[in-house]
Amino acid sequence: MKKFTNARIYKGQNGTSEILVEKGKIRQIGADLPETDEVTDLKGRLVAPPYVDAHLHLDYVFTGSGDEATNTSGTLFEGIARWHDVKKSQTKEDARERALKGIREEVSKGVQFIRTMWMLTIRS
Repeated sequence: MKKFTNARIYKGQNGTSEILVEKGKIRQIGADLPETDEVTDLKGRLVAPPYVDAHLHLDYVFTGSGDEATNTSGTLFEGIARWHDVKKSQTKEDARERALKGIREEVSKGVQFIRTMWMLTIRS
């Protein structure tokens, strides 16, 4: 079990500054918690709940990098027109790799939950 001390806990009670973690899960939050073999001093760093991305199109993520996707006007209408061109050459493997890259990017920024809309159409 691991113990984190001197945490500034989001919406925590005054004096609540310790966290016990076992096998990657928070087991207890409070003050004067039991001693453990491993202790990490957070030095007043903020501990907050993970982020949630409530709207992400994983089938569209990272599609704007090719020449066929260039949106020179920056408008939604041109973006939609460019997407029409992009999806003509998209493969299942390409979509899968871009989706995984998007998920990794989200997780690296602290997102734990993603609600996705997947509307991919692949032509064979």
